[in-house]
Amino acid sequence: MIGQGQPPIPLPFQLSRMITSYWVPQSIHAAAELGIADALAGGPKRSEEIARAVDANPDAVHRLLRALVALELCAVGDDGAFALTPLGACLRSDTSDSVRAWALLLGSEQHWRSWGRLVDCIRTGRSVPELEGRDTWVEPSNDPGASTNFNQSMVQLTRHIAGAVAVSYDFSAFRTIVDVGGGFGALLPPILKANPELRGIVFDLPRCRDGARALAEKTGVAGRCEFVGGDFFTDSLPKADAYIIKSVIHDWDDERSVAILRTIRAAMGPEARLLVVEPILPERPGSSPFDAMLAHTDLNMLVVTGGRERTEADFRRLIERAGLRTARILPTPATMSIIEGRKP
Repeated sequence: MIGQGQPPIPLPFQLSRMITSYWVPQSIHAAAELGIADALAGGPKRSEEIARAVDANPDAVHRLLRALVALELCAVGDDGAFALTPLGACLRSDTSDSVRAWALLLGSEQHWRSWGRLVDCIRTGRSVPELEGRDTWVEPSNDPGASTNFNQSMVQLTRHIAGAVAVSYDFSAFRTIVDVGGGFGALLPPILKANPELRGIVFDLPRCRDGARALAEKTGVAGRCEFVGGDFFTDSLPKADAYIIKSVIHDWDDERSVAILRTIRAAMGPEARLLVVEPILPERPGSSPFDAMLAHTDLNMLVVTGGRERTEADFRRLIERAGLRTARILPTPATMSIIEGRKP
């Protein structure tokens, strides 16, 4: 904020700060990749100690730490030792608030290279995988490390959303809920813990099985949560009275989104519910406090998957095309909404 009596920041300088802002996520990615936060988990250290712990050049590590101080991820004491701030602690690999896997994913060379083709994507309306003749979802299966990090990043993000979903919708009428495309199944534990009579099923590609079982054990819901392997484009879903699908529809274009919803509809009984958990774009740009984040997430979907974020009207149309109707839309304390669908 500009202090009283200070001249306004010149417009070219304001824009220059935006232009150079891509340096920030790369600095965070470097800290995550090197394990800076883990090296500081035991308390403050001087930069040369941190450099030894992460096996990196002492001078370069010191320069990175200065950037992390500027980002308020680290603080430096009068003795020159660096310490983690509460914000920086979110880059540790061993905490419940960790987003380290997310930093690794978005700062990865492939993700960065894809965003370098944004102009091509805008000119053609096609994603980078489409332009390069590859499949966004097949490649991770050929790289176990990338697949694990992707799913772990989804676990970390979902962990902060799942609690909001659990308190924003009444699940007490259901006996079985299927998390469609649930990955390692991070969405279900808070819902199951809040509803002791409810059983959960995580449905996703077989490569997620081990991770889902491990997470169910870790969160104490293994006795009421199972994993079923399958493809929501080609396989039938298990029978249940609720189907929840989070952060999946935005990965796909309209045609394939409708195909996923039709797979769910085919499994639904007359009284079953569809629960789509997604952010909702405002109809008018600039009308939401989260507009900048949602607008750039929408561009990320264009670049990386060929999907998109959607407005309320967009979701209603998709659900109607799938042969369902939108019953209601519920906000949550997170940036997501719950769009409830049912059979006509």
